[in-house]
Amino acid sequence: MWIDSHCHLNDEAYLEDLNNVLDNMLIHDVRKAMLISLNLDDLNKARNINKEGIIFKRSIGVFPTDTYEFNKNQIEEIYQEFKKDDIDAIGEIGLDYHWDKDHKDIQKELFIEQLKIAKELNKPVIIHSRDAAEDTFNILKNSGNKGVMHCYSGSKELAKEYIKIGFYISIAGPVTFKNAREPLEVIEVVPLDKLLIETDSPYLSPTPNRGKRNEPSNVRYTGEFIANHLGIDVEEFKKIMENNYDMLFSR
Repeated sequence: MWIDSHCHLNDEAYLEDLNNVLDNMLIHDVRKAMLISLNLDDLNKARNINKEGIIFKRSIGVFPTDTYEFNKNQIEEIYQEFKKDDIDAIGEIGLDYHWDKDHKDIQKELFIEQLKIAKELNKPVIIHSRDAAEDTFNILKNSGNKGVMHCYSGSKELAKEYIKIGFYISIAGPVTFKNAREPLEVIEVVPLDKLLIETDSPYLSPTPNRGKRNEPSNVRYTGEFIANHLGIDVEEFKKIMENNYDMLFSR
């Protein structure tokens, strides 16, 4: 089966046709997926997403660009959710200096707080990093956390360093784009047992659906592209991705 290690099916983009999107997952053999929540409303929606034949896991975290908007009570409410049995991972959390250059210290403070809680709870973390590669790595390298670099867009050299400290590298649709260079270099150096694939739905649709709303069934395009590029049988690649997903997010 295919897995989608990161999707936002609780997004408003699916208000009108979520059932069709779930049906498409079954049609294209996407049977496991991680639902990402960025706030309590997201999480309530995620808890109500179920489909026979699909195993959903759930994650929640304070997104870096939201850190200055939430008050302490809101953040504490999210932290309380971290402890619940139906939360399989903490994230997506991290640093984003692309959309928010003005609150770097607050971002780092809450990032570190969430990493500490995740470590105490022995739950993996799902990391968002944009235009903040150095700070993100410097925080993670001594944190003792395990997890995944979501929608990785960094260099192959940095990917190797993340693998050394116990992180998986997750690749999304941009690897299929004609101008992709760094993503191809990354998949060529990341060990197969440290690789994951994702859609980040509803964003980042792979070729041939680039520019359209993304959905988990499209993860097959990314997976098939990577398998073909690496010269690996597609069915074998599916098994490897499923095993990696299960290893990272198992209870």
